[in-house]
Amino acid sequence: MYFLNGDRIYIKPKKACGTLDEQIENCLSQLKDINSGKSIFKLNFFVDTVSDEDYSRLQTNVKKQISKIFDEEIIQGFIAQPPITCKIIVEAFYYDPSVWNLQLIRSGINSSALFTNGETKILVGNVQANSNSACKINSEKAFDSLIEIFNAAHFPIKSIVRQWNYLEDILGYDGDKQRYQEFNNVRSGVYGNAFVETGYPAATGIGMNGGGVIIEFVAVKSREVITKPVDNPEQISAHSYSEKVLVGDECIIKTTPKFERARYLQLKDKKLIFISGTASITGEKTVGIGDPVEQTEVTIQNIQRLYTNEILQNLSKDKLQPKYGHARVYVKKRKDFPAIRRTFKTHFGNLPVVYIIADICRENLLVEIEGKVILE
Repeated sequence: MYFLNGDRIYIKPKKACGTLDEQIENCLSQLKDINSGKSIFKLNFFVDTVSDEDYSRLQTNVKKQISKIFDEEIIQGFIAQPPITCKIIVEAFYYDPSVWNLQLIRSGINSSALFTNGETKILVGNVQANSNSACKINSEKAFDSLIEIFNAAHFPIKSIVRQWNYLEDILGYDGDKQRYQEFNNVRSGVYGNAFVETGYPAATGIGMNGGGVIIEFVAVKSREVITKPVDNPEQISAHSYSEKVLVGDECIIKTTPKFERARYLQLKDKKLIFISGTASITGEKTVGIGDPVEQTEVTIQNIQRLYTNEILQNLSKDKLQPKYGHARVYVKKRKDFPAIRRTFKTHFGNLPVVYIIADICRENLLVEIEGKVILE
């Protein structure tokens, strides 16, 4: 990760036509070579699984193989989102051990990495709850694990600067209650008033095909940190949405999604903007319904509004040059992928990017894009 004097690497199978097991073996073989020159501490596996049994088998088998590759424990996340061009993509995070000391913090089956440099501490990890079919129960359990980890690390909840929320069947219903809305209600209850003074984390809320609820996070605690929410003037903040865009009957409790469009982070000599999951929304309304090209264009325009010269001048006295660092592009329908990729490349060229099939938090949204902007 950039602020840990490292980064992330995406590993794809060299041949996309093999079975899932063959592609996993190929990716892990590549990982062995990469591990010899990098201090990897966290791996995300974006996988195409067809059933709960398939998902559980993959988790068990890959964890066994990872333990043979690494001498130390590695944080792992298994995200049931099919990559577009293969069956698995591995996202490997590494850091500089000459700068940061690493300690693992555990809560049951979940573990996170606590990095320390002097008085500066960074907490990176993920928690998962996959023990119930109801999104509300899994959300509560996942947040319980998150709070346990934060308490053990002596981090306040308000220290979260970036969060990813992966929800199985995000647009589905548990009875008469929409699953994404149920997650938002749980998140609002956990957050309470913690972020009133600082603003909320940058975040992505995205669907997956299985796995319950996964919450991935980055939190920072330091006297040397400056972090601020970044707004898009053409969008209403998600946490200020009206009742019109929240799903559920009037008699059902509905809270807004608690995240910022982006968040600025300055830590020592590192400056960046976390770009939340961004879609084709102007004000609070979806734009370009049914048109993947228009939705991609509007999404990119929304992203670019988050690092204009005017915004950068308000963030720092330094003259900052923005450089988009990497992107994940979530595609709702596989048939829209060529148009979305073509449009993305028109704006960002050969920027490192991965394309993932995933359901998005509104029925009429076809694409969502996230990433980070490095400021130099």
